[in-house]
Amino acid sequence: MVFFIGYSQEMIRKEVRVVQPYAPSLFDAFKINLLPSLKDTIKLSPDFDYKISPKPYSAEYSIRPIKAAKLLDNPLTKLYGSYLKMGFGNYLTPLAELSINKKRSKEYSLGAYARHISSNCKVKLENDEKVFAGYGNDEFDLYGKRIWDNSILSGSAGLDNRSVYYYGYNTTLVDTSLEKEAIKQNFMKINAQIRYRSSYVDSKHLNYDIQVKYNYFADKFNYIENNVFTYGEFSLLRENILLGADFSYNYIDETGNLAARKSNIIGLSPWFKKKTSEWKLKAGVDAVFENIDNKTATHLYPDALLQIAVVDNILNAYFGISGNLEVNNFQKIAWENPWVKSGVQVINTNHRLNMYVGLNGNINSSLSYKLRASYKLVNDMYFYVNDTLDDLGNQFYTEYDDVQLSTIYGEILAQPIDNLSLFIRGNYYKYAMTDQDRPWHKPTWDITVSTRYNLREKILVNVDIIGSGKRYVKTYDSSGANELTLDGIVDINLGIEYRYTKILSAFLRFYNITSSRYQKWNQYPGQGFMVLGGITYSL
Repeated sequence: MVFFIGYSQEMIRKEVRVVQPYAPSLFDAFKINLLPSLKDTIKLSPDFDYKISPKPYSAEYSIRPIKAAKLLDNPLTKLYGSYLKMGFGNYLTPLAELSINKKRSKEYSLGAYARHISSNCKVKLENDEKVFAGYGNDEFDLYGKRIWDNSILSGSAGLDNRSVYYYGYNTTLVDTSLEKEAIKQNFMKINAQIRYRSSYVDSKHLNYDIQVKYNYFADKFNYIENNVFTYGEFSLLRENILLGADFSYNYIDETGNLAARKSNIIGLSPWFKKKTSEWKLKAGVDAVFENIDNKTATHLYPDALLQIAVVDNILNAYFGISGNLEVNNFQKIAWENPWVKSGVQVINTNHRLNMYVGLNGNINSSLSYKLRASYKLVNDMYFYVNDTLDDLGNQFYTEYDDVQLSTIYGEILAQPIDNLSLFIRGNYYKYAMTDQDRPWHKPTWDITVSTRYNLREKILVNVDIIGSGKRYVKTYDSSGANELTLDGIVDINLGIEYRYTKILSAFLRFYNITSSRYQKWNQYPGQGFMVLGGITYSL
């Protein structure tokens, strides 16, 4: 027996631990970026065969009118061609004023104006007596104008009636009470005039301006004056020089209780003007032929003016020399001093020589100025003197002298803001007398200050200040001529207007606010403080 020894396998013992679930994954694929292409080795050469046959082209068109271009007109503002003003003040002072005008027209205009103002005041004289010092003024005017392409015809006619009282008697000589009608003076003027002038836009045509005026003037004491005045101006441009001539004829027939006088005064003035951008020149001569009661005199005056633009619009200088005959008819004298003797015949004043220099310009857009200095040689300058042949001494006559007069004049206009303006004007006078001791009733200086303020076109305020220096007057008594002194004048006035609407407004005016009893003419104190109020209505 055979025996085998055999061994069996060992037992396998292994542990498998699963940490996470199985997650199969694939790697990214790579795309092949290759496009198929075809390489064509065959080449084609195009061959064109064409012919051109020229033939004109006939274009058809039609004409259609186009409307002309034009600017649209701005709407016209409404015009209020007429107004009525009514007011009343202390001293029983009524005011009424009416103006009527035709509205906008390219061919003609017509209008009428009427005004009345009077006062029933009393003033105190040096003897503390109150005397009647009222006045009255009535005006009426008609006027019209006809307009053509190259000329304009205009005319007017009117009436001016004024009343005053000779209340300023000499209280040192007379102590009496004067009746109103005994001291009343009344002036009436009736006037008419016609004017025909050219309106060419250039100077190459014959330009002309012709006027004819007639005045009838009379007072309460049978003085009558007829005055006819004719004036003509002609000019024509030749080779950049303006040639011209002025002609005038003044006829005055005066008839009164004192004397009668007839005057014929003829004036002829040839001249020329030339200007550039830097200067202007005018030169000529004035010839005046004067015939008064068959007594003839001839006067020749130079007439030259040179203006130089030193700095354009900022500084202009001028130099001039001239002269003139001042015609002193009674109407002019009565309007200047209404207490003059009835029918007094004043000699014409001969301004033999007037030399002057001046500057004017603008400092900026809101400030402008004027300065002027002059030297005059004057024959027969007249001065008012109380007529002491009458004990009352309440009327004036004139005395004369040959005078050398030097004057300095200045003017400033400022507008610091749109709604505010200021105007100042003043004169300084220096008289060198020949026979008279003083320039009677003439001040050595005067000044005017005016300011205007407009608040939103609703409230308008104006202030005016008028002043002048002391004056000397001449009187006579049993011992001979005497010299008196009148104080200077300061007159402050204030006006306020409230515009309720465009057609209705109210006004209030204050005169002589300081109630100064100054005398413009010797023995004639003026009114004191006065207030006048009323309304204005536009039609």
